[in-house]
Amino acid sequence: MSLHEPDYELDGFEPADEEHEQHHDHLDISSLKVLGEHRTDTDSYFVLLDEGATWGIPGSPQLRAVHVSRDLSARTFEIDSKELPLYAMAQSYLIARGCPSDALSPQEGVHDPADDVTRALEARVRGDGDHFALLASYTADMREPVETVVMLRSLDPQAVPEFRILRERFDWDSNTHTLREGGFETYGAAVDWWEAWSDEEAPELPPPAPTARRSPVRTAPATPMPQASRRPHGR
Repeated sequence: MSLHEPDYELDGFEPADEEHEQHHDHLDISSLKVLGEHRTDTDSYFVLLDEGATWGIPGSPQLRAVHVSRDLSARTFEIDSKELPLYAMAQSYLIARGCPSDALSPQEGVHDPADDVTRALEARVRGDGDHFALLASYTADMREPVETVVMLRSLDPQAVPEFRILRERFDWDSNTHTLREGGFETYGAAVDWWEAWSDEEAPELPPPAPTARRSPVRTAPATPMPQASRRPHGR
């Protein structure tokens, strides 16, 4: 898989402030490669693969969504970015910042969905990104196939199931991946599955139940978990 480094198109532009200058410096590294991008006169959107992440904190997200906004009159720029574990989640982040929803498909042959189930679920993740909080993620790039798991909690406290786990499996030989979803009514049930997955003994993900609502009962932490956590209740 041959990928190129991002061109943020900032020649002749200055950072809008020191924070954006530091952010640009942090993103100006050779390990970041373009999986997908979209450009306009004033904005650039990227989904980047951090090829160096595999040597960092185990399980850390290996994708980064980047939005570059250029002020053509002031000749200044601003940069926003976020590490995210799944391509569709990176797309959702950038769509919320003005990128057209159909403009960030990955390069052909780079990160192709293996089946229609994956395509449909990724479309839903792109559209529903603001409906869920990210509690934890882990990318197991030493497994065969490579796997990423993500735990989400619905921001609607009456939703059933309240907790979701997404499981992506990536095949390097074909550069294709599958994405599957499981639903859990309680945080404890989601953690039990996660721990079994960590021990490579996970059962099949339980299908999400039909959409329903219930009286709100908080069963998970009020703040998101660290994204690079082997077990969702802490390392």
